[in-house]
Amino acid sequence: MPVSKTKYADVYKDDKGHFFYQIFLGRDAKGKKHFKKGRKDELKHYFTSARAAHIEAQRVKQIYLNVNLGDITYASFIKEKFLPKYKADVEGSTYETHSKMFLHAVDFLGNVTLKKLTVEECERYRT
Repeated sequence: MPVSKTKYADVYKDDKGHFFYQIFLGRDAKGKKHFKKGRKDELKHYFTSARAAHIEAQRVKQIYLNVNLGDITYASFIKEKFLPKYKADVEGSTYETHSKMFLHAVDFLGNVTLKKLTVEECERYRT
């Protein structure tokens, strides 16, 4: 079954022209990958566009990953949500080297809520 990628992350188009999303939820304790795939929106309607599938994928990802962007700071997101998931997804040596970089960013952006994080603040961190 040939599947083509769309310009939206996690959204694909099958050989019959129907859109669907497939999001990676993480790995279990045994290392098995878990995905969530869907062809219908919240109201059980098939997707008519890649954008509609993308919007639904974001909604479902929010539910499964249980992240409220308005209330969580960058530091708590990295330490409580991102790093544990990242550790399960990569090899130990990769985690050791990259986690230092993420924690260095926490020192700079730690108390900013994700909703209020701007491109300018990220650019200031980069330089």
